[in-house]
Amino acid sequence: MKIIKILSILLLSFIVMPSCEESEDVVTGVEGGLVELLNPSINYVVGNSGPYNCSMKVYQGKVKTTKVEIYKSFTSVGKTSEEVLFKTIDLSKPETSIESFSFSFNDLIAGLTLDGNPLPDKDGDYQIGDYWQFRFVSLNSLGNVVQQSKVTKVTVATRFAGRYKFIEGLYYRIGVLSSAGDYWYDEYLFESIDAKTYKMNGLSAWLDNELYFQIEEDGTITYPIEWNGVTQTLNGQPLTTCELNLSDLTNVNCGSSNYVIKDDVNGKDRLVMSFGYYTAGSGPREFYQVMEKIVD
Repeated sequence: MKIIKILSILLLSFIVMPSCEESEDVVTGVEGGLVELLNPSINYVVGNSGPYNCSMKVYQGKVKTTKVEIYKSFTSVGKTSEEVLFKTIDLSKPETSIESFSFSFNDLIAGLTLDGNPLPDKDGDYQIGDYWQFRFVSLNSLGNVVQQSKVTKVTVATRFAGRYKFIEGLYYRIGVLSSAGDYWYDEYLFESIDAKTYKMNGLSAWLDNELYFQIEEDGTITYPIEWNGVTQTLNGQPLTTCELNLSDLTNVNCGSSNYVIKDDVNGKDRLVMSFGYYTAGSGPREFYQVMEKIVD
């Protein structure tokens, strides 16, 4: 008797499973309504009012996406404004397409209030880390409203924050060249922390590392030994810098690194960086890298 019940349950599960998958496809928008954000993170650089561009891939199936509504809000120090409709994109193309829109600082602040007050009309009044958020809602030809799970954040940052691509690099382990670039990934994220401090997410092949560094007014790059009262480490070992540990960084040419190459025409600034860490009982690890800002 138990065997018959088990077989019945298994048979029922095989019958039900295909309909669940089909229902899930409709919900996720495979049949129209799915929007893939191509710019989930955008840095608003203080002093550059725009325009900035945001793009999305709108998928079309048997059921068509007819429009995408974009709502905006603003968040600062844990407080969030009301949400207002920013833009509606009407769609007439029957096939999957890339849709884009642009915005400026004035577009971002228009119509929003925080604690009952209009947002400041000067971008210098905003704090690093404040952000606007775009939320996307699509409508399809069946009359369904599809809430997109992803959002785009436009974060107040400084000039050198953003995504960077790897150009060239060297890694020396105990004085021996171990990598001439093959340890690095194609892309890394550099975040703004304050007016001159940045956080590099990822160290060469080790993406679980982070490094705080500072860019001075003259374009030189320095590395604080401590950040927020905590000693900086790489791969769990003490950070070494050209300023304080020159004898441990003899292979990466400290004299011709740790500076910024500004690109005021195309925005493809480059950071030339040398730093390392020291493993007790083993020896120094040295890194040299040139990173170029990605401009969308």
